[in-house]
Order: sequence, then C-alpha cells, then structure tokens
Amino acid sequence: MNKGTSGFLFLLLWGCGEDGTLCDTTATLEDYTGFDGCGFVLVLEDGQVLEMGGFDEEPDFTFKGGMKVGISYTEMTEMVSICMVGLIVRVTCMEKR
Repeated sequence: MNKGTSGFLFLLLWGCGEDGTLCDTTATLEDYTGFDGCGFVLVLEDGQVLEMGGFDEEPDFTFKGGMKVGISYTEMTEMVSICMVGLIVRVTCMEKR
C-alpha cells in the first residue's frame, strides 16, 4: 500500500464506530421522562425526534439532557412505543461531540 492510500484509509476510518459505521448525524439527547413511557430521546438538527429502541453497542458515557452526539441509526418498523414522540430507531453508532 502506498503512502497516499494509507492516508485515505485513515481518513475513511477516522470517526467510525467499531463496525465501521459513521456517526455522521448530529443529534441532541433530551430527557423526556416527564412524558408517559418516555426516557431519553434524540432530537435531530431539523427537529425530528427519534426514540431509541435499541443499540448495536451501548454507549460508554452517561446520557445528559442537552448533550450533543453524533449518531447513525436504522428504523425499527417492528417495534411500537408507549412514548409515541418520534420514529423508533436502532442506534448503530453513538459518540459524544
């Protein structure tokens, strides 16, 4: 592998989760525990709310309201929610910003 290729691979993998998933969507953790059946949710920059139905790998930090995170996710159409404030997702990557 030449020097240019190794630099490209470093940039490609930098900022990826352990499985190579990019955490490229910015979100804010918000505490919705005051709503029936809710906990922490993710609010995207456009205001869309995502309910976390599962994680590929649990984050290694404590959630705090207002915390900015980078995420990747997939929609979980097979789940229903008591909270009902947003789309239910499986978080495939999450890191503090």
